[in-house]
Amino acid sequence: MATVLDLDEQQPESQQSKENSDNWNANEILSQHFAQPVRFVTYTGICDMSKIRTNAYIIWAIDTNRERVKMAKLDVLFAFPKEKMPDLKPYVKIRKSLRAENLQPIQTRADRYHVDDELLKQAKANKSNVNIVTRSGHVLIGSVHHFDKYVLYMRIGGQLVIVYRHGLLDFTIETQSDETL
Repeated sequence: MATVLDLDEQQPESQQSKENSDNWNANEILSQHFAQPVRFVTYTGICDMSKIRTNAYIIWAIDTNRERVKMAKLDVLFAFPKEKMPDLKPYVKIRKSLRAENLQPIQTRADRYHVDDELLKQAKANKSNVNIVTRSGHVLIGSVHHFDKYVLYMRIGGQLVIVYRHGLLDFTIETQSDETL
């Protein structure tokens, strides 16, 4: 999971993505817009971290013990401000059978689960509720607010959650039933 950093080691500042001119930049949201500490849900558990800096593959931060840590982004499934946990709890479940499989990050992009961008555009445009299952067994219920090639920005329980696409196992759009007929 997270490893302690050399305190003398210099880390790069997070950089604004040139692709995201509309201010949807996960690195910037994590470091500047989310209330600190940020809760990172990983394959091995939860990490609450502050003073976050990132690059393409690594997250550097300060943990709750005031230790500098370095964590691979591939280990992160989703993230949100820790203070928002009570709002999110009713919309996040765990599939215990999947959790017991102890799935690990997939290194090769071609082997990862892929959600088609057209499906995401449809879910976003229709403001549809979606169910996302992560490789760790977390089931998230919410709506797609925005997305890029690395993350989904979801509204879950009224809160913004960053969901890393590399950690997805399944994605479904809830269908409307005709119960009022």
